[in-house]
Amino acid sequence: MSEHPVASGPQNECSAESRSPQPFEEQHFSIGHWARRWGFSDKTVREWFRDEKGPGILRLAKTGRRTKRDYATVTISPSAAARVYAERTTRGRIH
Repeated sequence: MSEHPVASGPQNECSAESRSPQPFEEQHFSIGHWARRWGFSDKTVREWFRDEKGPGILRLAKTGRRTKRDYATVTISPSAAARVYAERTTRGRIH
């Protein structure tokens, strides 16, 4: 296998330290992690992320099990958690 050279130019002039990590580069945490951090139950935080789609949210479906219900493991990056947290803390605020 040959390596492909990285193109140089203005788009690649930023060093890795000066840019924010992409969602796929971030560490992802469980629902339980965010629930403990925010002081809510796992059930509540799971509900917040149930229909959430987008960068930083990984779902691993466990389907086709014969004797137990199907479920999905969800892990969430800090950037995705910040996005949902911001929505939850600004929605319905009284000014």
